[in-house]
Amino acid sequence: MSTLAPPRPATAAPATSPGLRGPARAVFRQHRRPFHLLALLTVLAVAGLVAVTLWVGHDADVFSRAGCPTGDTTPTPTCAQTVRDHMDSQFLLYRAQRCAALMLTLLPAVYGAFMAGPAIGRELESGTHRLAWTQSVSPARWLTAKLAVPATAVVAATLVLGTARAWASGRAEEYSDSWYDGLRSATGVLPLAYALFALAVGTLAGLLLRSTLRSMAAALAAQGIAVYGFDAVRAHLWPVVTATHPTSSTGGFQRDRWVVDTGYLTPTGERLPAGTCVGDSGAGDACRDALGITGRFVDYHPESHRWPLQLVESGVLLAVAALAVYTAYRLLRRPHA
Repeated sequence: MSTLAPPRPATAAPATSPGLRGPARAVFRQHRRPFHLLALLTVLAVAGLVAVTLWVGHDADVFSRAGCPTGDTTPTPTCAQTVRDHMDSQFLLYRAQRCAALMLTLLPAVYGAFMAGPAIGRELESGTHRLAWTQSVSPARWLTAKLAVPATAVVAATLVLGTARAWASGRAEEYSDSWYDGLRSATGVLPLAYALFALAVGTLAGLLLRSTLRSMAAALAAQGIAVYGFDAVRAHLWPVVTATHPTSSTGGFQRDRWVVDTGYLTPTGERLPAGTCVGDSGAGDACRDALGITGRFVDYHPESHRWPLQLVESGVLLAVAALAVYTAYRLLRRPHA
């Protein structure tokens, strides 16, 4: 007499946990320490900036209730100490903002060196990339994961730090930079453009050189050329505004103007340098009359040019980044790749 076996319970499909899959997961696990370090540095920088800003804001409220003006030339001993403490706290916030700006400036170079060396160059140098390519992962998919995961982390970190700096900017009322000082690290799209440019150029350097140290050196050199190159030509990325005024007038100088060039004008429209006739002590007017100088000119950028200058520079950086990524994918199609 046969016994019937009880039916087996249906096995549920394995639950899928949300998160990265495939090559992207492998990239994150392989480089999880640099990603965790980036997250930690970003959190610490933002927390420090927010803490200093809140403390300085509280100090400013206390100072406003004290009734001690900062411009008083003969303050009482109590007000003198109050003003000194207030100025010290304002300078502390200014330094914190400058540190955040420096971090936004230096991090893209670190991103590029990471992509060129540990992420790409080391694998090609040691040959471990072939293991991934033989496990049903195409070279294009491998490179996509190598680019997408770091790019996501870099964009997130830059956005968080840039947003914190934008929130804190302007709160150091006694110490502030002009809008054109440190334009590269200003809030806006430019820090993101430099970060993505560094990732793309670092990736291309790693694929071309296939060496950890040489690829990192090339990526750092490319980032340095971009930074110092744009520092030299940034004022010429957008047409300037020209103001003219008589030689006896200062032209109503405005603090928010980025002066690019200034000098003298002749009746024919010829421009002479600002140092013309400076060496003729006591005969400056006679010298200018002899040259036929009729007035002064000032080429400058008003504050309204902040976004056009940023967008033009960002467009150039992103175009170069796109070209570098396209070239990187083309390199993977070479027979020896």
